[in-house]
Order: sequence, then structure tokens, then C-alpha cells
Amino acid sequence: MMLSKKSIEYNFSRIFALIFGLTLYLATTAIFAQPSQRLLLSDDIIAETQQLSARKQLDVISNINTQRSADAKTLIDSLEQQHAKQPLANIDALRLTLLHCFNLLEFGEFNQAIVLAKQGESNARQFKYDTARPYFIQCQAIAHQSLGNTLQEQQLTEEALRLAKRYSETQAIVNSLYARSRQNTSLENYNSAIEDLRFALDIYGEAQNQFQHWYLLPISYIQSEISNVFFSMGEYEEALHFSELAYKDISFFGKIKSTVTLNLALINIALNDKAKVLYFLNKAENVSENIDSERDSANQYALLAIIHLYVGDYNIAEKLALSSIELFTKYQEPIYVMRIKRTLAKVYFAQNKDNQALSLLNEIIEQATELEQFSDLEEFNQIISQYYAEQNQFESAYQFQVQRFDAAKQAAAKLNNAHFMQYKARITAQSEASTPPEKPVSNINQNLTITALIILLLSVGLVLFLARKPQRLNSVNAQEEDQQQRIDNMLDNAKQGHYQLSMLLININHNNIADIPFIIPRLKNTLREQDQLFRHNTNELIILLPHASSVGAARVITQIEQVLGEWKSEIKVNIGMASLQQLDTFEVLVKKAVLNQLNKIKSQEKSNSPDEN
Repeated sequence: MMLSKKSIEYNFSRIFALIFGLTLYLATTAIFAQPSQRLLLSDDIIAETQQLSARKQLDVISNINTQRSADAKTLIDSLEQQHAKQPLANIDALRLTLLHCFNLLEFGEFNQAIVLAKQGESNARQFKYDTARPYFIQCQAIAHQSLGNTLQEQQLTEEALRLAKRYSETQAIVNSLYARSRQNTSLENYNSAIEDLRFALDIYGEAQNQFQHWYLLPISYIQSEISNVFFSMGEYEEALHFSELAYKDISFFGKIKSTVTLNLALINIALNDKAKVLYFLNKAENVSENIDSERDSANQYALLAIIHLYVGDYNIAEKLALSSIELFTKYQEPIYVMRIKRTLAKVYFAQNKDNQALSLLNEIIEQATELEQFSDLEEFNQIISQYYAEQNQFESAYQFQVQRFDAAKQAAAKLNNAHFMQYKARITAQSEASTPPEKPVSNINQNLTITALIILLLSVGLVLFLARKPQRLNSVNAQEEDQQQRIDNMLDNAKQGHYQLSMLLININHNNIADIPFIIPRLKNTLREQDQLFRHNTNELIILLPHASSVGAARVITQIEQVLGEWKSEIKVNIGMASLQQLDTFEVLVKKAVLNQLNKIKSQEKSNSPDEN
């Protein structure tokens, strides 16, 4: 007896639902197999973690490395001993090497980290896990940054970003954007730093759900760094906002807990809110046990010295500054030692120990000159100049003011040179990206599960393809692929040609469907020959404007609003706008335009709302 067409379609639907459910389960198993918050905060985390499989232990280490570094080190040492007796799978052994590299950074073992990172990248090539390479390069970049090797740091960071994008490793993209933002902050490129961090924040959810986990910084680090950039810009309210976000996040534990709490105290010093400074100072001192390395303790003592100086606890500030100097001297960090001595000099002035303060300032002026730290030199000269001016010794004050201006000129020259090196590093990375890369050898072991899932999905797709109307689907798919290819080509050309490109996102859901065929040609008439209009979906149009800045795009928006007003003059059209950045994909650009659209709607609602009495 022949089955009816409806019966066949019903059975197809049931089979598809079953296979799709199984596929979804397999794909999400890795995502939800992350360590629980209870385990990460456990006092007995080492013993509990060692009861888990090697792969799950690696997940725990990845989650606690930056916050509970000593515990992470213990677990790494244990796994390495286990690996020596009974070798781990290649992918697990590679990840263990990677986590060891990042752990070495936490304890100031920078040269050892560089050696291990190079070895790890070589192993990644050998095991055919090329997706791990950007992470090892990041570890090298951070180590070079700490060693003061600026050019190597910048080149490696750009190379890590290039490879991360090539292999679609969102975790590596987030980590590299964070590192590059810190470079830009040190070079006073605050807008670029914020742009990188906002993008990192935007894709963080996607990075968390990456199929193969390698290493990802906690989101509280991203939020804290955004706060740091705003603080450097003098935008203290914004700095306070992002530090408070970090303070409330689930990843806020361990070392970051102490760091963010101290940052909140420093921000409130800038806001001159002594009550809140005292509140966060008390909080910071209560979580000091979260610091488990001497280098981190040295940094904490330095920050606490500044805060105690502000609240008038001069003797405590002096002891903390001396402890910090002792530890940073031990770890051979002359620049940090010099800066803590500046704080100590201020403490001596507050204690009326003027001779000791002046002696210390003259000592660090000599050190800053030798180390060519001109920004520090400028500040040190300003402190002494101000002191002599307050003592009515204007000739001496003038002498140090002249030295200060000379240091400022040299600082500007050094900054410009650093900007040039950064530009050179980016151009090198972009030129490498523009040449067709060799096809990477597939990561056989890593992709076994993924390949199985893809085959499963392709099988389902083939069944559906044969059951439906193939000719119509072919036609629609070809049109969509052609449009997407044209869009991707326009974005790639803008990036490789280093010219501006803007996107407009137009919501047409208020217009009658019958009017759309007339609206689109009318809109095209307002555009330049190189501009392109695309139908994004039933409710939205997209316009790409090559060689157009945000100012130029705003002019086009005005023209488009006039055209759309011919059909619906009573409705305010909200058009989203976004400007292309080097790392942006089409999806990211659309997301930026949507956010811009929402901000406009929010601003419009505020302006239309009645004023409160």
C-alpha cells in the first residue's frame, strides 16, 4: 500500500527533529562542560580538580590561571608528571603546554615563557593543530611586553590577530585585542584602545561558546581594562561604571578581585570621594589573601601606598612603598622601582622629610634619564619644580621646569617613534594577510567530532534538498551567495586598500510591500556609482559606501530620509550607521549598525518624553 505524500513529509519531519536534536546535544556538550563556580571558588580546589579527567582539569586551570595562579601552577605540575608517565592525547598535551606558558607569565618567568611558547607553536604545527598557534604567539607577545621589547611585542600581537582571524579563533581574537588595547593605552591611542576593547566585549559570548577551548581571559579583565583606558582619558565616571561592572561579574574572584577593588579606590581618589576611598580600601585589605605571587604583591603594595597617602596614613604608606620597592628590586623591575620611589618621595614630603624626598627625586631623575623614560622624567621634574615654587625658590623652580619641558619634547619624540613601530607592525601583518595563504593541513584529531557532525548535517540537508523543489532553492541560494560574495569583496578591498567604508542599515518594515520595488530604484538614484544597495532581509536594506567617512555617511542618510519620506512622511525612519575597522566581519558591521540604530531610537524617545517638573 502506497504512503500518502503528507505521511512521507510527516515522517521526514520526525526523522529530521530526531537527528537535529542529537546533533545539537553533541555540539553543546563541550559548551556546558565548563567548571562550576562552586569548584572555582572552593578552598579545596586542587584535591577536587585532581579527581576529574585530564581534559576537565585543563578547563579548571584555564579558568583560574589569572586569578588563582599558584593553584593553577600546582595543577599544571601534577598533570605534567602524569603526562610523563602516561602520555595525554596530543590536543590535551598541547593545551597543557599553552596553559603552562601563560602561567609562567603570572610569576615573572618571561624568558622561560618565550622558550616554551616557541616550542608549543612548533608542536602545534607538528600535531596539525594550527588553530593553537595564535595563542602561543600571544604568550610570546606578553612576555616581550614585560621585558620592554616593544617592536617584538607589537609584531607578535598583530601576527596573533591575523592568525586568529584566519582560523576563526574568537578566544584568540579577544585575548589579542586586549593585549593590543594595552599597547595603545601606553601609546596614548585611547580611541583605538576603546575600539578594540568594545569589539572584544561584543564577541565575548561567541568566544565562550567556541567549540575547542584553548584559553580565554575572564570578562572582568576586559571590563577592568576599559575602566583603565577611561581613567587615563580623565573620564572618571565612565571608568567607575566599567570597574563596577567587573566588580559584579561572576568571573570576579581571586587576584582580579583585589585589583578591581583597588582601582575603585583610585577612581574615587580622582573623584575626591574620601568616604568611598576608605570603603574600598577596607575591602581591598580584606581580600589581600587572594594575592599568591610576590610580583602581584609588589604591585598591590604600590597601589595601597598611594591610597594610604591620600587618606593621610603616612607611616603605613611608607612601609608599603618600601615593601614594594624591595620586591620589585628582587624581580629586577627598575621602572616599577623608580615609580614607587616617586610615591615614597611624596610620602616624605607629607611627613616633612623634605631632604629625603629631594634626594630620592634626584636619584630617580637620574635613573629615568638613563632608562630614557621621558614621560616619568617629565613628572619627576614637575614635582620638584612645584616644591621649590611653594618654598619661594623660584630660580630652582624655573630650572626644573626647563628640564621638564625638555623631557616632554623627548617623550613626544619617543611616543611618535613607538606609533611608527606599531604602524609598521600592522602593515607587515596586513601585507601577509593580503597574500593568499597556503591551505592549512587539516587538524585530523581535532576535527574528528566536527567532521562527524558536518557529515550528519549534510546528510539531513541532502534529504531535505531532494524532498523539496531543488531548482527554486538553487536559484535562491545562488543569488544569496552572489550577494554575500560581493559584500565580502567590498569589505576586503577596503581593508587591503586601507580606505574608509561605511554601512547603512535601513528598516523598511513600515513601508508597504507593494512600494518596495519603486523605493529601491529611487534610493539607487541618490547614491554614487561605487555605492551598493543590497536587500538584507524582508525588513531591511543595506547600503555600502566605499571611501565614505561617518560624516559623509550622515549626508547620505539625510538624502535617504527625504526619499523614504515621499512614501511615509509621517514616520521617522531610523537608519543605523557603522564604520569598518580592520577586524570587522560583515556580521560585526551589521551588529554595530543595529546598535547605532537602537541608540538613535533611545535618544529620540528621550527628546520626545515630557520634561519632569
